[in-house]
Amino acid sequence: MKAADRKQINIDVGEHVKKYRIQAGYTREKFSELVDISPQFLASVEYGSAGISITTLKKMCEILGISSDRILWDSDNPISLDERVSHIDKKYMGVIETVVQKQLEVIAIANRDENPRHVRQ
Repeated sequence: MKAADRKQINIDVGEHVKKYRIQAGYTREKFSELVDISPQFLASVEYGSAGISITTLKKMCEILGISSDRILWDSDNPISLDERVSHIDKKYMGVIETVVQKQLEVIAIANRDENPRHVRQ
């Protein structure tokens, strides 16, 4: 397919898919397997010669832990923790909350040790 025959929206979406796939550390093969599409189709999407369905967009966003806005319009803003967590299956939230709580405790201890407010006797 000639570059002139590709739709600009497909080119933009494809670039964004590739950007966020790479940023997440997925190979084309692994990501296509997770999304349940062929690596060849993913390559066509990333090149801009094929568009994606809403279903595929949703799967991609869930796997990448990002909002569909990132794929459709891109953004230079860092991906927030809230955005990433919003796509996680609810059955894992207890584990995530425990891990985050433990990390916050470690940070609090480190801050206390770096900035003691009183002299220990």
